[in-house]
Amino acid sequence: GKHLVLSSKAAAAVHMLSFGTWFGTVFYTTFVAGITMFKNLPRRTFGTLQSKLFPLYFKLCTGMIALQILTLTAMPDVLSKTSEVSLLVAFFSTLLNLLYLEPTSTQVMFDRYKLEDDGKRDSDEYKSLAKSFGKFHGISSLTNLIAFCGGIIHAVRLASSLAV
Repeated sequence: GKHLVLSSKAAAAVHMLSFGTWFGTVFYTTFVAGITMFKNLPRRTFGTLQSKLFPLYFKLCTGMIALQILTLTAMPDVLSKTSEVSLLVAFFSTLLNLLYLEPTSTQVMFDRYKLEDDGKRDSDEYKSLAKSFGKFHGISSLTNLIAFCGGIIHAVRLASSLAV
């Protein structure tokens, strides 16, 4: 806590609030809202909505994980290599999604929509874009789950520091 302006208790509060916000957002978006929207919205509506939500989602998640990393040093009972590594993995996975995977996946999706509008669904270009979308979307989903696993690991570490 020597490098923070916050007291240890304030840092712990910020840490817990940022963890809860991040973890709850990831769980809800991944396992509730995303699946519900996918099953109930037309494909293009779903894709367009996700293209607006995901940049905000990844910005929020990146910021919340950054706050956890910054406040971790003020929490000696929680500070450990396990927490540091799990949060750093979550941070860089989410940052990769924010800066590269999500924008690329979204651009490929809109390129596919354009070919559909032009009646070129059977073209080699469309098939190539469909394959590319599957690849980027799959990697994006995997990195999101890796970040979530980092959160689970950190949650276990947090809980163990609270046990009396």
